[in-house]
Amino acid sequence: MNELPYFGALATRHAWAEREYARLHADIVEARLVARARAQERAAQKRAWILGRVGGLHLMRRTPPAPYCARAAAHPVRAAGAVR
Repeated sequence: MNELPYFGALATRHAWAEREYARLHADIVEARLVARARAQERAAQKRAWILGRVGGLHLMRRTPPAPYCARAAAHPVRAAGAVR
């Protein structure tokens, strides 16, 4: 992959370098696509494993949501450090 920039300059002058540049670029793109597919597959397996372990458990939220306050919502939020 480090050779790609060097072949880019050569590809403007030589036909064989243009072919080699295209081949290397295609290999890089293919490798990235394969890596992304494998990562998505591993993530799906991990999610399935976690859901299988947790099952029907209801997970508790760590912090309860903040209560709604109509009075506070009616006033615009001031920037930190702003003076009236």
